[in-house]
Amino acid sequence: MRNWIWLIALAGCLDTAEAETSDDVTGPALLRLMTGDNTVIGADWTAAEGGAHFAVVKDGAPMKPWISSAHAVGAKSIAFAVPTDTSGHKQRVEYKIARAEDADGLHFDNARYTGFAFKLGDSPAPFLGTAIFWQAWQGYPWGPPASLKFAADDTAPYRIRLAIRNPSTGPDSKDRDVEIWSSSMIQPNTWYRFLIYVKPRVDGTGEIKMWIDGTRVVDWTGAIGYDQSAVPGALAGLDVKAGIYQPSANNGHTFYFDQIVFARTYAAAATALGWQRDVASWPLDETR
Repeated sequence: MRNWIWLIALAGCLDTAEAETSDDVTGPALLRLMTGDNTVIGADWTAAEGGAHFAVVKDGAPMKPWISSAHAVGAKSIAFAVPTDTSGHKQRVEYKIARAEDADGLHFDNARYTGFAFKLGDSPAPFLGTAIFWQAWQGYPWGPPASLKFAADDTAPYRIRLAIRNPSTGPDSKDRDVEIWSSSMIQPNTWYRFLIYVKPRVDGTGEIKMWIDGTRVVDWTGAIGYDQSAVPGALAGLDVKAGIYQPSANNGHTFYFDQIVFARTYAAAATALGWQRDVASWPLDETR
């Protein structure tokens, strides 16, 4: 009897708005993980871990990613850096955590969780423009349907923005995106843990949710992505990328990532990030 009372009380504590599920529940919950500790970076800059291989995307004159002793979990992380370039040329180096063509990737009939611990390097120069550190991208030459990025800012705490693109905004990155959240919160040399749920849908039923250090800060519904039949070059899914991408004139910066995870469920992603298993505050999912 006491057990039934406890279960009823627990159910009352669960926020039904937190009931996060993937639309594809077959297969393993954890799909990709880059820990830094066990990540191998090859001579061609590609990375590998746990049997998975991660393609690199680069432009301009970035530094080769390296394994750093800075860490949020374990003993190491992955560092990315680009130089100062005020000419307006792109400077980028990112890893594709999941590709649109992957059978278990992020598509328009499923949903996925991606997460990572993130740190901005010491004594950063001012941000003269956007610096993207996570994005879900749908093909060249278009802007990403979802992205997390620094805004132009010159002093800490630096402002970051979560933005989306869809048929209403158009795919061209020259056109304004839709900011669905922002916060002046990033201090240098401080780790933050992000977990992002993306359910891309062109018809307005898409969802994007985000937690920072275990607290949900975004719960948004609307159109995410482009109609492949109407946008030449648009992919049938989204590439999920992490790293640093400065598309216009900007100062050089260094970003650190630890525990980059791609998963079907909140539980798998949160566990990889090292969040405490407090069942009463976790979203429900099919695998818990």
